[in-house]
Amino acid sequence: MSRVAVIAQMNVDMIFAGFPGFPLLGEEVFAERFEIQLGGGPQVLPILLSRMGIPAKLGTFLGDDLLSRFSLQLLEQEGFHNVHNLYRGKGKPVVITSVFSFPEDRSFLAYNERASDADLSDQEVYDFLKGSQVCFAPQSEAVLKKLKQDGTIVVYDVGWSDQLRLENYKHILRHTDVFVPNDKEAMKLTDTATPQEALRCLGEYVKYPVVKTGKSGCMALLDGEIVRVGAVEHLIPVDTTGAGDNFLAGIIYGICQGWDMIKSMQMANVMGGYSTLEMGCFKANITVEKAMELMKYYEH
Repeated sequence: MSRVAVIAQMNVDMIFAGFPGFPLLGEEVFAERFEIQLGGGPQVLPILLSRMGIPAKLGTFLGDDLLSRFSLQLLEQEGFHNVHNLYRGKGKPVVITSVFSFPEDRSFLAYNERASDADLSDQEVYDFLKGSQVCFAPQSEAVLKKLKQDGTIVVYDVGWSDQLRLENYKHILRHTDVFVPNDKEAMKLTDTATPQEALRCLGEYVKYPVVKTGKSGCMALLDGEIVRVGAVEHLIPVDTTGAGDNFLAGIIYGICQGWDMIKSMQMANVMGGYSTLEMGCFKANITVEKAMELMKYYEH
């Protein structure tokens, strides 16, 4: 039985790095480095956790198009096989993203036909997620209520959007145990001026709100107090693509090990930080042994 279950779109990233800037109209710019690999989002969680010995399954959306077939090849390369195709349409459900990686941040250009668990019946979603110890939050509040009654631990994350408004997410957050936006997303979502204010606002809905703060690590609201956990300082980033997804995988790994939230946040910093040493979400290829070695940083 899978301990972690996720329903998510498949993402493929084309990552460009090492170029001076975007070309003007009619110009051409060459990058020094390029990768094409599985991209970010919740799909990362079962792949990484399976690699680290946590049984996990992915429900995703694959069509009969070239990019869907290519996605299966990429999953095969990652050694991940517990994938279930939930797609019933005839389109191109895989997200394709061009990632422009600069030293200070990234920009994205994506194409997305928006396949999601909202396209499935509540019963289909529940049947796939039930029985897992941890799942990524589905969009249906009815399913969330059933999962919570079962004792399932629900985790959630969001990407940046101009539509980040708390009222659009309350139906998910009130049933979520761990929510891990970054600082910009948290402040946008809650219409607050600081990550600390955002944490306290999110704490009205979520058991463990955790805000990622980039190079400085993360902070959480635990028992009414704001707790900071610093990043592993000697990990120097090359590319931050997928760092937030690796971070959440670290939180889930800690939950599956029965760790408290602070130790789970430490593991999240380790996995998120280590993922930035190579381009993309997976190429750094962290192992349990390497992660536990890096966890010694927090013993000092």
